[in-house]
Amino acid sequence: MTRIKICGLRRPEDIEAVNRYQPDYCGFILSRPFRRYVSIEELRRLREMLSAKIIPVGVFVDEDLPYIARFLDEQLISAVQLHGSEPEELIRKLQVCYPKIPVIKAFTIRSETDAQQAVQSCADMILLDSGKGSGMVFDWKMIRDTGRPYFLAGGLNEENISDALAGYHPYAVDVSSGAETDGWKDPGKIARLIRTVRRFDGENYDK
Repeated sequence: MTRIKICGLRRPEDIEAVNRYQPDYCGFILSRPFRRYVSIEELRRLREMLSAKIIPVGVFVDEDLPYIARFLDEQLISAVQLHGSEPEELIRKLQVCYPKIPVIKAFTIRSETDAQQAVQSCADMILLDSGKGSGMVFDWKMIRDTGRPYFLAGGLNEENISDALAGYHPYAVDVSSGAETDGWKDPGKIARLIRTVRRFDGENYDK
């Protein structure tokens, strides 16, 4: 089954939408200065509303271990996504200090060499993207022979997600701007994206 992550949630309305349509993961941007950033106080409020069936992922960009640990120690997130230039050493420290917390490392793919380097990461899971929140699609042909399960991100939307699923069979799809209208999460788009993925996997999805 293809997993689904809706990233960049920041309002109660966003939580209501994912609670209704049930992606597998949802992402919270916890580093400045990104547009979808939420503070720890905002995250606490949103986290209280979130369905227990959805895995909350904290997305960090070049933060240190103490900063990330604060969110983990409060049990505000259940997975860590590192979306900057974090070294393998930080990934290993997280794995040692928080062995039950999956670490997802994001990689910007501009060449087949980038994809090969991603495969070598010690992270529990890898995410292949076109850049930090660029909303652009990279050339998926560069990851055809990745040989490791991955999250596919970067410019996914209602128009192209079926092609991604049929041609590349990622472990998970990660959607942010493709689930938005005028910069805000759109419940209708979230519903249609999730419906497309579930039906591709042969599930009876009628939400």
